[in-house]
Amino acid sequence: MTTSEITTDLSTRVEALVELARQPAAEVYVPVDDVDVEAWTLVGDPLCEALLLLMRERKLMGGDIYSNARALEAAGVAEAVAFFQDVEAVPSWLDFDSLRAGASMARRNPVGLMFAIHGCLPMTYLDPATAHVMGSTGRLAKGGDFKRRYWETATGFVGALDVVGMMPGGERWIEWVRIRFLHTMIRLGIQRSGQWPLPEAMPIGQVATAASTHVFGPFRVNIIKYFGGIVSQEELESFCLMWRWISRIEGANNQLLGRTHEEQQRLQERLVNFNYGSSDAAERMTRDVVTGAATMRFPFLMPKRMHRAVIRNLLAPDLVEIFESDDLPGDLGIPRDLPAEVAVRTVGLVLAVLNQGTRLTLVRSAADRWGLQFLEMVVRRQLGGVAAQYRGAPVGGRPTDQ
Repeated sequence: MTTSEITTDLSTRVEALVELARQPAAEVYVPVDDVDVEAWTLVGDPLCEALLLLMRERKLMGGDIYSNARALEAAGVAEAVAFFQDVEAVPSWLDFDSLRAGASMARRNPVGLMFAIHGCLPMTYLDPATAHVMGSTGRLAKGGDFKRRYWETATGFVGALDVVGMMPGGERWIEWVRIRFLHTMIRLGIQRSGQWPLPEAMPIGQVATAASTHVFGPFRVNIIKYFGGIVSQEELESFCLMWRWISRIEGANNQLLGRTHEEQQRLQERLVNFNYGSSDAAERMTRDVVTGAATMRFPFLMPKRMHRAVIRNLLAPDLVEIFESDDLPGDLGIPRDLPAEVAVRTVGLVLAVLNQGTRLTLVRSAADRWGLQFLEMVVRRQLGGVAAQYRGAPVGGRPTDQ
């Protein structure tokens, strides 16, 4: 499709992109400035939606949804075949060997990875649609099961550091496919409830999914650097490439992801700023992050004021980079607390000194070798030995996984 074929009528443009999103693993690119962000914001995940609606109709949403979907694929059911064609396809821009440098870097920096919650979650809330979705499920909101939800999410993030496991069919890859099912269950549940208040955006739509590539890619690398991590340009681009791949697994169209690191960055700037907006929901959810993190004895044994200070420091303009607003903490209602912010910065400087040891080959090798095992042990312990359950939370009083 060329830009001249996209009409000026929004509904027609949206339908054209829905048709594109229905094509498994489509690689139809246009110049970055011509990507129709407005229309993509109103597109969900038609391939996954078609599969789950069929499974709901056939009473296959109980038990292991992934296994049930695979059984439909083996039986030649068109919706399942199309979905797995999409999620298993390796894009032309992806080389798995190129993911190893970024995974190694992240394994050496567990502190920066764990504190990403303070920057990444609040940043996602600056998309009003995402804030509304997160608030409607209730799991990260006041009264929800914040700790459980956080460590379930961490399961996927830690798994992404296992490059072999992230190849199609690998155990880590399957975790992210389950998360795609989860997002689709929630989207369908919200639509079924008739309670979606934002007609200009789709809940967990294409743009929100693709925009997470920046939040959990370049921005998280900047958080790692803030807490003393030593990151080369190769490692940065490698880590960001992994998150482009994850966004693709999650259903983001290739047109929104870019074929190179530079193209990805230019696209991300357009995507995150198109959806940007402060809201009462964003402020409320950010307060819930502070409250939830403060109740977790591990790894965040700190008072609330220190958690607020971490958020303010991590959302500084030089870390968030591509946002047009230069006061993300203010937009989220996080007050200044200079003594606490200085204390947090001091911790970062101390870790920067300690991390100089990773320049030594033996230290670097040991940190890489044991990093993933340590992170997995932490996640298992915090989940109490009960594996992550990627099931849609009820919306409007009705289960989304039924």
